[in-house]
Amino acid sequence: MDRYKRQISVIGEQGQKLINNATIMIVGLGGIGSPVAQYLAAVGIGKLILVDYDNVELSNLHRQILFNEADIGCYKAEKAKDVLSKINKNVVIEAYTKKFDLDFGYSLVSDVDLIIDGTDNFETRYLINDICVLKKKVFISCSILVSIIQLALFDTKHLCYRCLYPNPPPIGVIPNCSEAGVLGTVTGIAGTMAANLALNYLLKIENEKVSQIRIIDAKNFNISSMPIKQNNNCFACKQRKISLGYLQNQNADYGISLEQLDKTKHFLVDIRQKEEREIAKLDDDLFFPIKENTDYSFFLSYKDKKLVFYCASGYRSKLFVSELRTLGIDAYYLNERLSK
Repeated sequence: MDRYKRQISVIGEQGQKLINNATIMIVGLGGIGSPVAQYLAAVGIGKLILVDYDNVELSNLHRQILFNEADIGCYKAEKAKDVLSKINKNVVIEAYTKKFDLDFGYSLVSDVDLIIDGTDNFETRYLINDICVLKKKVFISCSILVSIIQLALFDTKHLCYRCLYPNPPPIGVIPNCSEAGVLGTVTGIAGTMAANLALNYLLKIENEKVSQIRIIDAKNFNISSMPIKQNNNCFACKQRKISLGYLQNQNADYGISLEQLDKTKHFLVDIRQKEEREIAKLDDDLFFPIKENTDYSFFLSYKDKKLVFYCASGYRSKLFVSELRTLGIDAYYLNERLSK
């Protein structure tokens, strides 16, 4: 226990045992997930499960401090496992270079004590929440918009993320970090606080305060908290209307790969913003940048075509396709990231 004696002075040997026996899953190893993983490995979490299907890019390095220039092009989860194993060889680490989808996520969370969402897209955040409701698992949500950090823990038995935000925002309303930008130090603050909240939960510290959302402004260091109460209209944790069958229907995948794309059959539509087209561009048939007030009915005139939409990562286009399919439009999305 010499390795942990400085923290044992604070939490005691029993507290250290709680940490050593815990299993935590981190979904997303970006600006938030990187420091979360580093600190949890350092304090001696018994087992870390790392999930991220993305590769390291040069633009990641100012904030994702697990990685360096030699790692560019490598899978984040695999490189993170290598680095964390050198930080603490006693931690059992599983790394998955796979997207967190329904089947994979549902099978993986059974034996975890806590899930930390370090992603920057609403699709995955809501899926994590809904799986946790079904499996009665605790999860921490941590997100950033430029300099504003939101941090909360949901036990999902008595309240969940949908109690606070019942549905994802419309496409284009809230940008992710690649669209809005972020300072690396802000993601470091967010990740460190998320790791600390995870330890508070495991050690049963300040449990009366966990049902709060913390809002931190990294520009002026203002911190505010707002109590979270179960929403009696929440169809997830209160009304228990979420089932595995419901999630399977909601997460039906209409993605196709570049290899499957056939310009003789498919009508390709770019829904990114104009400045994004300078980075990478396909041979598309239509440029249609989506906005907050996008009129989906525009594509009713294209109902005779098999439409394929694309964006930088596939996230916006997948949500866009979901909206179009409610109008009876035969729509698909490109499920690959665009190469620069």
